Amino acid sequence: MQPSLTATPIAIVTMLAAVLTGCSHEPVYRVELPSEVAVGSKSIAIVGDTQLTPPIVRALRRREYNETEQAELFADLRARIDEISALVVVGDLVFTARSERDWRHFDALIEPFASEMPVLPAIGNHDYPCFFVYLCRKSRIARRMQARFPWFEPGRPYSVSSSELKLLFLDSESRLDEQGAWLARELDAAAQSHRAALVFFHRPAYTHSIDQRAAGSAEVQQHIVPVLRSAALPIVAISGHVHGLEVLVVDGVHYLTTAGGGGSRGLLGPERPGDAYRGPDCRVEDDGAVLRPFNYLVASVEPAALVIEIRGFCRGDGAVRLLDSVEIPL
Repeated sequence: MQPSLTATPIAIVTMLAAVLTGCSHEPVYRVELPSEVAVGSKSIAIVGDTQLTPPIVRALRRREYNETEQAELFADLRARIDEISALVVVGDLVFTARSERDWRHFDALIEPFASEMPVLPAIGNHDYPCFFVYLCRKSRIARRMQARFPWFEPGRPYSVSSSELKLLFLDSESRLDEQGAWLARELDAAAQSHRAALVFFHRPAYTHSIDQRAAGSAEVQQHIVPVLRSAALPIVAISGHVHGLEVLVVDGVHYLTTAGGGGSRGLLGPERPGDAYRGPDCRVEDDGAVLRPFNYLVASVEPAALVIEIRGFCRGDGAVRLLDSVEIPL
């Protein structure tokens, strides 16, 4: 999540940490943007916020550390690799986009998938090469991001098709007015040739996160939500950023947040209108606020529905398991 502009000590420490990031590292993979994903009887896996919070930030902000839990989550993903046709990461691949150490960690997670299938990210605020995103988001993408995913440019959306699904990726950090117009055109065309669309962007349109201290991204609500609401085919919008798990239904559109892929989780508020998640919570506070499980999603097309399974676990639970599923009639 984007830190507060008043978090000067954290900014200083994070920039110092970025300098001390170890030896240069180049990935053993380079992902090319496919024109099509062959889903067939397989599924699309979606995970968010694979960043790990540095020790000093955890100490200053009293955040949890989830490397062990992340390893368990990805072990479950790897065990299902033969069932998956593509892996989507909905932003914040790393904590610091200039950090070689952070990218080495990301590569260790992703390399087993990159050799087997397309890996398709939506860019997040931490994936830009500066601590305060507004300083560079209109001008440049991190060199290390482009070394792995060479098609990225600030504010540039992209799309990938399968036989039945249209996958659309937005940059929620920049130029959302232009991307909203692009998205409207893409969805109009997709309605003629696809059964449903999955729209991926990092900052959620809506959230009940206490950490976020807002109802969601105002820019996404202004430029993207009206396009989703007026689409002529079933839509599911999937985001990260708010570390946890949410399933919200707003004006008939499903908004899923899957940001439990490693980043320090935060509580959701006790009042959660539109919350359609029916699975277990990890902790319930006295005031009704909740902590949601570590998680990832698996999307598949059935004869009559788009089915999105939510897999995950709570710390100390043991094995990753099915937590809930969402079905959107087609």
